[in-house]
Amino acid sequence: MIRETAMDNSARVLTLPSAERVRFEKNFIKTAVCELRFPALLELEANPPVQLQKALKKDFPHYERQQSVGLTNLEKDVRHLLRSKKGDWLVSIKSSSIALETNHYTHFEEFSAQLAMLINKSRPFLDTDFFTRVGLRYINGVGIEDGKIEGWIRDELIAPVVRGVYGAIDRFLQEVRGKTTSDKYTFRHGIAGLDEDKRDLYTIDFDFYNENVEIDAVLPMVSEFNHESFQFFLWAIGPKVRERMGKSIPEKGQK
Repeated sequence: MIRETAMDNSARVLTLPSAERVRFEKNFIKTAVCELRFPALLELEANPPVQLQKALKKDFPHYERQQSVGLTNLEKDVRHLLRSKKGDWLVSIKSSSIALETNHYTHFEEFSAQLAMLINKSRPFLDTDFFTRVGLRYINGVGIEDGKIEGWIRDELIAPVVRGVYGAIDRFLQEVRGKTTSDKYTFRHGIAGLDEDKRDLYTIDFDFYNENVEIDAVLPMVSEFNHESFQFFLWAIGPKVRERMGKSIPEKGQK
């Protein structure tokens, strides 16, 4: 039996180059979503969240009920969707989770403010003082503008593609799961689309998460997830993407 030492354990966590918290002129985020899971509320499986919808109606006035059916007709997944007036922000409510999502991400301060508002207004209705899982996910889409993947994505991530190991490819995806010193992550990257108009779009997808999180600890934790995702993104891209991002300015509280 092999015994793991403290040094062995430290070598098993994600290690990224440090990066200052800054905001660039351009980002490549197509979707940003924070999901908060909680012990199931059985009433949400049968009834819409009327009181919660009223509490959020000013910021998310549009309501939609969405239901999907699983492998059997007994497997039904019901989601209650609340959209902002312009449709660029979405709250998704299920019997055991509530999520904030946007397809128009500008900067983390705005996202964090929306998340704080959602937590404060939904807290009385969720009847819990902790979340079973807190996750922050960023899905980035990098367009390969010149048709050559080199320089857009970090060399180590695309080496087999560049060297022609796989021949001419239509789809290339990789998933990595691991740990940091305080949480867990899933990293997906590659050419995900088979359609002609998506073959030059490289997806860089980060999901940082933790389990059994006290409500008051959510916002600081999500802030740390954001920074880890930012560091990971800077590591994963090539110089061509960095050039497209433009000038950077420090985030609030940074010098």
